[in-house]
Amino acid sequence: MSEHTETFETELTIRSVQGVYTKLHDQLVQGNALILDTGKLIQVDTAGAQMLYLLARLDDSGTHKLTWKNGSAELQAQLQSLGIEIPALFSDI
Repeated sequence: MSEHTETFETELTIRSVQGVYTKLHDQLVQGNALILDTGKLIQVDTAGAQMLYLLARLDDSGTHKLTWKNGSAELQAQLQSLGIEIPALFSDI
């Protein structure tokens, strides 16, 4: 198993979520561990939030090795306004 770092851009919206999903799906199918770096991510819409939530559920299931990095208070507030909690993403703030 190798490791892949996905560094999210500043926005994760309906326009970009499919491309990001495809890259992450390919890595997961190969059995790679993922490092999800959200340090630049400042804007999510409902599609982006749903994808982050899906990743969090995969992480919780233990079937995939995911590591979250650099969650910001701004991103946390956006997700919370949509009713989404991802404790692992915000463990370092």
